[in-house]
Amino acid sequence: MFGLTKRQFLKKSKIALQQTGVQLLSLRGLMNQKSKGEISLREAQRNLDTLRKHVENTFSIYEKLNPPSKCLPLQQKIFNALIIFHSSLVSYSESLNAAERGLPDEADLKLKSAKELNKYQELTLSLSREIDSYLKK
Repeated sequence: MFGLTKRQFLKKSKIALQQTGVQLLSLRGLMNQKSKGEISLREAQRNLDTLRKHVENTFSIYEKLNPPSKCLPLQQKIFNALIIFHSSLVSYSESLNAAERGLPDEADLKLKSAKELNKYQELTLSLSREIDSYLKK
């Protein structure tokens, strides 16, 4: 099977980052609704599971790409970003489970999730700029 051209790979990478960007906004909205008490714990968990499945789907599609060898470092950076985002989703899910059980580490898990989200956001911003600069060439 033939690999992708550099331009094709960059476009697919951009799409993957855009998809997770939408999911990031959905997660932030979910976190905001939950903190304001606008949705139940069960509904938040259900929405979070849906987001997690979307991220896993994006990861599996992106993983199947066959980029040119000079794009492998970029692919690894995007994999890293997707893993950080997934980890944030898992941390937030664990905080919801801790809240449901009344465990004291709920706040620590929420903080961990928020830190990972910020790290993901910074990383994807720089990756998007890098991809845009390559696409302009």
